[in-house]
Amino acid sequence: MNSINILSPGLQRIAPPLCDTLSSITMLSAPMRVQDLPPPSRFMFWCTAPFLLATILLLPLLARPPEPTGWVILGAFVLLCLFVLIGLWNAERFWWCWRAVGGIVAGGYLAYLISMIAEGQWFGDGRRSSSTALNALMGLIVFGYPGIMWAVFGRFTWKPEPEYDDYTDESTDIDEMEAGAGG
Repeated sequence: MNSINILSPGLQRIAPPLCDTLSSITMLSAPMRVQDLPPPSRFMFWCTAPFLLATILLLPLLARPPEPTGWVILGAFVLLCLFVLIGLWNAERFWWCWRAVGGIVAGGYLAYLISMIAEGQWFGDGRRSSSTALNALMGLIVFGYPGIMWAVFGRFTWKPEPEYDDYTDESTDIDEMEAGAGG
């Protein structure tokens, strides 16, 4: 063989076993389910909780919106922060908080799109950062659509999750796959 090896000697020893392990992991047929995941870490909660609490408590005291629309937006943002805080605290018990977060995000982008259409600002001045109906539509597609899917169905796809009674699938055997692949 006349190939150039770019791996160091230490990596050459672990590369074949690592590749075999990764290929056997990707060949599993059952999709990942929430029950299969390790228990969540409290790291995210304790890192974000002080900021979320400060936002929930101080933002209504510090912000003085001049119009009723501003108060509605402020209330929605405080609710969003509250639902994120409660959802991070215990995601299994307060599963509905994450659905509410998806609904608030989708509702916000839908309101943004309706507002831009009502004002007649379709394309703006050409900058991507300007408030336009086109930017609102793109935000609704990128963030609002997954938000409404999560709020309504609890998943991001139209395809329902298959229900498995057992963790193993009789028709798929990893050893048979490896033998068939020449492993």
